[in-house]
Amino acid sequence: MKTKLVRLVKQIRGLFPSALPTGVTAFESWAEDIIATYDLPTSDKDSIKFTLATIIMHLGPQAASKPKYYFVLTLRAGAAKQVAGQVFTDIKTKAKEAELAAQKAANESQQQAV
Repeated sequence: MKTKLVRLVKQIRGLFPSALPTGVTAFESWAEDIIATYDLPTSDKDSIKFTLATIIMHLGPQAASKPKYYFVLTLRAGAAKQVAGQVFTDIKTKAKEAELAAQKAANESQQQAV
């Protein structure tokens, strides 16, 4: 029960801006806190940390603090976009394969008619 309460308090605090990490040790601690506090789309810590680092690098030049929840939302949006991109690619590939199959069938039927 105490762990759930601590996690809830951390989630509420994560709605308010806090300083971004400025050292490797600070980054590791900051990232681990996000991983432990929120339900993220993956449990692969290296993938999460890579994405968090990328998000920080893409922030504007004046961004010295951001809410931790901002990063959670960005991670979730990125995961959704990745899935949507894969679905999009799969549908296009399937349509292209169907088109090629139809074209092949048409060619075979033309050859048989000759």
